[in-house]
Amino acid sequence: MKVTAINGSPKGENSNSREVISIIRGMLDPAIELDVVSQIKQARHPDDSVFPAMAESDVLLIASSLFVDALPASLMAFLERYAKFLASLPPAARAKRQRVFAVVNCGFYEGRQNACALEILAHYCAFAGLAWSGGVGIGTGEMISAVKNVPPQASIRKPVIRVIQDIADAIARNPDGALASDEFEQHGIPWFLYKIMGEAGWRAQVKKNGLKAKDLFRRPLESAAR
Repeated sequence: MKVTAINGSPKGENSNSREVISIIRGMLDPAIELDVVSQIKQARHPDDSVFPAMAESDVLLIASSLFVDALPASLMAFLERYAKFLASLPPAARAKRQRVFAVVNCGFYEGRQNACALEILAHYCAFAGLAWSGGVGIGTGEMISAVKNVPPQASIRKPVIRVIQDIADAIARNPDGALASDEFEQHGIPWFLYKIMGEAGWRAQVKKNGLKAKDLFRRPLESAAR
């Protein structure tokens, strides 16, 4: 079996989406071939020569961050180009419907915040003639890389690892494995503690950029909007 994983994050290699792909790679049988395509590199230097190899894959795995309840524009542009490539193939070459899975993560606490993005991908698959096979939405997304060295069975990681494992198991059930429905989770941390950690992160960034905490509450465009 061959899997093409698309890293949909604009942060490229240093992203939580790339870490998700690495986690899934470790869950799959080593005999399964997995290639990674960086959509942000594609955005900077479009190269449609990657599409024939992608089209030969049994599975597309899309890992992305959430952008305004949707997906990065650069990722959608890449997927649109791929859909046009598929449409240009002769019918015989399009006989095999690729299975498509997705993992979308966000900085919000609730994994369900990613539901709209997964729905967008389901509609894309219907348009492109691909087999939408389900997705996972992960809240507390910034923690994916932050706790990557914590044992996967630890309570803080366990909920997220469980739904990622569901994706890996469905991929391995070739040729028709799929999730029964989209799944949503977040790390095992109370909401109030996640909020405190997030606010501390904002204050650290403010200080790093030579500003003060009160600058977080500035509304420079408020008067222009009146």
